[in-house]
Amino acid sequence: MRSTYFFLLGCVALMLPATAQETITVTTSRHATVTLGGTLQARASYGHHEATDGTTRDRLGFGIRRGRFRTRARIGERLGLYIQLELTGTVSPTDLQATYRLNDRWTVRAGYLVSAQPRALNLTSHTRIDAVDRATIAERWAGNTIGSTGRDFGVDLRYQGGDLSGFLFVGNGDGNWDRMRGNFREGISSSDVTRNTDRTGLNVAGYGNLKLDSGLEVGGFASYNTSRNPNTASDFGGSGRRYFSYAAHAYWGANPGSQPVRLKADVIGIASEESDVVTVLPLDPQHWLGVSLLGATRVHEAAEAFVRYEHVINDLNLDDSSEMFITGGASLSLSALQGLPYHLGRLTLAYSAALPAGDAAVPTQHLVILQAQVVF
Repeated sequence: MRSTYFFLLGCVALMLPATAQETITVTTSRHATVTLGGTLQARASYGHHEATDGTTRDRLGFGIRRGRFRTRARIGERLGLYIQLELTGTVSPTDLQATYRLNDRWTVRAGYLVSAQPRALNLTSHTRIDAVDRATIAERWAGNTIGSTGRDFGVDLRYQGGDLSGFLFVGNGDGNWDRMRGNFREGISSSDVTRNTDRTGLNVAGYGNLKLDSGLEVGGFASYNTSRNPNTASDFGGSGRRYFSYAAHAYWGANPGSQPVRLKADVIGIASEESDVVTVLPLDPQHWLGVSLLGATRVHEAAEAFVRYEHVINDLNLDDSSEMFITGGASLSLSALQGLPYHLGRLTLAYSAALPAGDAAVPTQHLVILQAQVVF
């Protein structure tokens, strides 16, 4: 029965990419051009969970990982607008940003956006993820800092000059849409322009990336976030904490299918201040660290196999706070078989496992996913 589910999804996916195109461009007037695009990622999944209390759970089924619709408008030579909507469940914005191009290299952006952050997070497009999900360490970083979407409200200055690119960003440090948290949008007519919130902490961050002729790119990220939003609270409770975060990456072949052999390495860290929660034992400042290593090889002009190993240390001050994540699988680009870019139509089969390291009391989990991706 399970094999039948996977077979049916594969048959559907085989038919979809035939019409995939890069984008759709519409000229609305002599001053404006609008480019439309979208992504659908449908998947069939089987999950197995062995909890620490000895119970086990299994789940088999279908789902939509992402349903995205994108609109990019260019007004004149310098002004721009980018909107991306998530269509799964309820319609919600994932990106809302205005841009102003200062010159050929420098751009100012403002709104709800992806800016300076670890390369493995949203600076790796969801259409060019190596497996079916981004590295676990990147998703863990977002969930414990600015929020799981990896976006924040703020303004940045972007540099793009040849092989060198980067961001300087100032934001709220909390990407939550709640007006008492990240979305500070009150007007003077409000009965309380602070919305009953007393907070002046912000996030200051920088990111840089250099691409070399060999297909290698290296870079790093650093930020200091004083927002003390709820994501940053200790696992023991208490208020949010200020933190310093850093990351480094080295990629030889960043995108799936881009070269015969690809290697990627990421290191991400979060150094948080001491929690204010009252416990029997005093809590030291927490230092979280994650490492991800990926290797991929082309097995066909339109297919590659990959394997990724990740190690997380939840607190360098504590023993047995580690976790391991292993992912392996292969992708087949149905669009590349038609001479189109690799990412436009892709089938990916991946197995992932979350395993305890040492004597850590962490549940063991196994997940098998077959995902069909269509991009236009």
